[in-house]
Amino acid sequence: MLLVYTGNGKGKTTAALGLLLRAWGHDMRVLAAFLMKTPRYMGDLTGEYKALRRLGVDALYLEDHKTPRDLLEEALSRASDYDLVVLDEFNYAVKQGFLRPSDFKRLVGLRANVVVTGNYYFDEMALADLISEVRSVKHYYTKGIVGVKGLDW
Repeated sequence: MLLVYTGNGKGKTTAALGLLLRAWGHDMRVLAAFLMKTPRYMGDLTGEYKALRRLGVDALYLEDHKTPRDLLEEALSRASDYDLVVLDEFNYAVKQGFLRPSDFKRLVGLRANVVVTGNYYFDEMALADLISEVRSVKHYYTKGIVGVKGLDW
């Protein structure tokens, strides 16, 4: 299965990590690849980084790779070893020009289930088995509140 969480609302990565946790709970082999993120935010390690390490979940981060493309290539080379692969911010990497929309086609037919996130929609995503749009109705960011520990990082 190829699943996409997209849209301008908060919760795309959270949804993907929820699926990862569910799969891990069923003894499935899981990999999280954070194409546009590092494990640190505001001078501290992110909650997801800490949790994934404690659970023993394999995770790849941008800081360990030269580019999002390099990280994607490593994740794809390892995908057959996993039951679920999360490619967090794949869509944003496309929007920023680090990846091409055609790279999405490479995810079709992988043995692993793949979850893609990001706030950008492109036509190739129509190949997915599931597309969920997360839409912002109201967000505390508009009040100037950013980066709430435990909620955002």
